[in-house]
Amino acid sequence: MNRKATVATVLEPTPEQPVSPSPVSLAEAGAVDALRRRLGSTAREHVVLDFLEDDLREARAALAGVAAWIANVEGALAEGTPSQHRILSFALGGRPGDRIEELSQAVASVRRRLAQVAARM
Repeated sequence: MNRKATVATVLEPTPEQPVSPSPVSLAEAGAVDALRRRLGSTAREHVVLDFLEDDLREARAALAGVAAWIANVEGALAEGTPSQHRILSFALGGRPGDRIEELSQAVASVRRRLAQVAARM
């Protein structure tokens, strides 16, 4: 019985044109500022809103990471003749699962912070 051993080297994909996250819109940048004006200026509100702002930023970054990975995979697949090695590197590398887990945690934090903000209104 002949068995052929295959060794795969996992490389992080290095696309020719990396996908960058879209710039933050003015609405995203000022979303928490509107809440600051409405809630008042106590230290407690500022802390909760600072955490909300951080959670939103983390969620945006994680989502952008997942979107960039998907776009890079699509770009690699759209190439004339994608190589087995390149496809395997996307299958095994890129850590999209980690970014999805980060997104899930960030969204849970955003929801918790929103409930805290709503309770203070």
